[in-house]
Amino acid sequence: MTIIQKKSRTRTAILAAAVTLFYEKGFQSTTVQEITTKAKVAKGTFFNHFPTKESVLHALAEERLTDLPQFRATIPAHSFSILSQIRATFLFLLKDYDIHPALTAQIWKQVAENAPILLEHWTLLLREAELELSREQTIHFSHIVNSHMAYTMHAFKNEPTRLGLVKKVMALIETSFEAISYKRRPLSMKKLVVLGAGYGGMRVLQRLLPNDLPKDWEIILVDQLPYHCLKTEYYALAAGTASDHHLRVSFPEDGRLQIKYSTVTAIHPKDHFIELANGESLQFDKLVIGLGCTDKYHGVPGADQYTHSIQTMGATRRTYEALNNVRPEGIVSIVGAGLSGVELASELRESRPDLTIRLFDRGDSVMSQFPKKLSSYVQNWFVEHGVDVSNNSNITKVEPGALYNHDERIESDAVIWTAGVQPVDVVRELDVEKDRSGRVVLTPQHFIPNQPDIFVVGDCASLPQAPSAQLAEGQAEQIVTILKLQWKDEALPEQMPRIKLKGVLGSLGKKHGFGMMGERPLTGRVARMLKSGVLWMYKYHSG
Repeated sequence: MTIIQKKSRTRTAILAAAVTLFYEKGFQSTTVQEITTKAKVAKGTFFNHFPTKESVLHALAEERLTDLPQFRATIPAHSFSILSQIRATFLFLLKDYDIHPALTAQIWKQVAENAPILLEHWTLLLREAELELSREQTIHFSHIVNSHMAYTMHAFKNEPTRLGLVKKVMALIETSFEAISYKRRPLSMKKLVVLGAGYGGMRVLQRLLPNDLPKDWEIILVDQLPYHCLKTEYYALAAGTASDHHLRVSFPEDGRLQIKYSTVTAIHPKDHFIELANGESLQFDKLVIGLGCTDKYHGVPGADQYTHSIQTMGATRRTYEALNNVRPEGIVSIVGAGLSGVELASELRESRPDLTIRLFDRGDSVMSQFPKKLSSYVQNWFVEHGVDVSNNSNITKVEPGALYNHDERIESDAVIWTAGVQPVDVVRELDVEKDRSGRVVLTPQHFIPNQPDIFVVGDCASLPQAPSAQLAEGQAEQIVTILKLQWKDEALPEQMPRIKLKGVLGSLGKKHGFGMMGERPLTGRVARMLKSGVLWMYKYHSG
């Protein structure tokens, strides 16, 4: 072994020992003596490699600092605003924060205070951004970014997530930047606000990021959860055959995407701002409303109080808990035999074979909107598997422990409502034209008439086809097309192509299914396998 190799090996051993102790005890509580003892080297040897304990932190950041020039090349100034580039850099540097938050924060506090290479990085970004800054102003702003980074790593070191930490440091930087006015080129960005991370909102994000969002625009997503949820699979979560984790898809990671976790309480189209439940007001330049739907109870007394729902992730979790707690050989009633009700009933039959399951349907047979062959297949599956289907039902009342079909009292330990949906309250309260279902009437380009900056996607939009995940995604694709034309100041098409749907697939437990592919009905294992494949492909392409 050469002298150089021996020195490298010793240095690596010291770093490994230091990292282990930092994780176990924290940086401040770890002494140099403890590091040398664990690394089995003399104290003098430690100081031959590291002049201070703090210099170990810098060494731990070396690999990421070395990769900074290569990373900078992936965010060219002509495609990204300066604030987006700074945000992207923080996301890159703090990649390990979610794994080891305390140590990562300590490392980058030390680097921000002492490493010239990081200061040089900010300076290069500012120069390449063509902000018409003097040399002195550029250096000044570089120090501002560095100082805010050091402060945030110390003041908010207990922030639970990397995204949350980056949000805090960017808030400081944006405030500082906006405090100084530049006449030739403002640093503030235009805002595309997306309300809701359903299938439509998620597709808008996926199509615009990372390459198709103009450099002077950013996206602000408002949602209650830190991930996109596979709503079409909520029935499986409620029945207990799929885990919560398997119904999640991560949002795109991009420096120009900000996420606000809150509920929308009011939308003010004319004034271009929305109100959030946390008291915040959010201005927008463009808005995409994709807030989804809620249950429609059709005026049935007690339905809103004494039934469970699978319309949101939170409601579905509560429904799972309720079904899980139903007594052995208990009775579960499902009101509504559309796709959601059918899939829930069949899945619950497999997960809880001890239960009596009753499915109430207003039609002559379940899935009556499909061809007779398919409808009969589903109806017969329920007969063969012991699900009690009540056709031509009319639920007139729900109360604790029972529901009424044509005023006949039927005992039930839990009632699940899947008998219709309507747009959420905040959309129903909008002072705009709506159809009979309460959905917003739109132009062919999917924006509100005379308000070309406000689009509506998914269950809240009045469209010729029935609401579905496929339809929301197809509509989102067309909205992105219109947005791009608007950003280029190009003429909009008078009409958009009809959104083509590939078909409908449903499951009957884990082994059987049904569906329509074009005009062709499918039943049995093939339909179930196709549905599983479509779900896998969606999750794969969504990251």
